[in-house]
Amino acid sequence: MDDGRRDDARTRNDELRDQIDSLLGTFEQQQRDLAEAQSTLAATTVTAWSSDNLVRVVSNAAGVPTEVHVEPTAFKRSTPAKLGRSITEAVQAAARQALAATQQAIAPMQQATAGLPDLSDLVPGAPSIRHLVDTMFPEPAIVPQEPPAPPEDEDEYYRNRSYLQDRP
Repeated sequence: MDDGRRDDARTRNDELRDQIDSLLGTFEQQQRDLAEAQSTLAATTVTAWSSDNLVRVVSNAAGVPTEVHVEPTAFKRSTPAKLGRSITEAVQAAARQALAATQQAIAPMQQATAGLPDLSDLVPGAPSIRHLVDTMFPEPAIVPQEPPAPPEDEDEYYRNRSYLQDRP
């Protein structure tokens, strides 16, 4: 009987070694994938325009604007309030594009780990790595649009402004 128990123990031990070897191999592949994703994301930029084509925003993969371009005609075709909404719209569009690019870059890592147990499955009380990864990339907030201002005569607006002094 002792031989039977030893054989069972050896079999279980071999199975555990195989599992650990598989997990280590996957971990090493994930490290390579992560390095590649980081390199890709470091070089990633996205560009978004406002719907009125007055503002262009270039953002990095984190959604942080690195360049904001306002068309020269914006100051003739728009009011400050409308231009502010256009800037907000373009920044938010760039943030959404950056999030999509980031998710695309890390998708291979997420697919590779889909069938593997999570850390919390292996070690009771340990944090969930999957949950941590999911919280790393929250959806960008969308600022609600203000109700449209009543139309105003833009020519009148600019005609009655002093550009050299701080008075209306």
